[in-house]
Amino acid sequence: KPEGKQHVILETPMAEPAFKVLQENLPEHLRSRFVYIPGKITVRGLGMIKADDQLASLIDWLGKMQGALPSLTAVETGMTMKV
Repeated sequence: KPEGKQHVILETPMAEPAFKVLQENLPEHLRSRFVYIPGKITVRGLGMIKADDQLASLIDWLGKMQGALPSLTAVETGMTMKV
């Protein structure tokens, strides 16, 4: 992550309706961390923690989102992490 950046940006070709379906599977307290803008998803505040913890948190949260669509894999969402 660049110095002083608080957020992590995920690039994605996903449309907003698909994102909303995935976001609904997150616990309520995490939903506001994920902000959709066409072409990217900003994960607010994730950039403030250690890189190892960022990755562990992101894997956990994306796993919860994936649970909304059991047949969808993380690779199929087309997400890439930009730090």
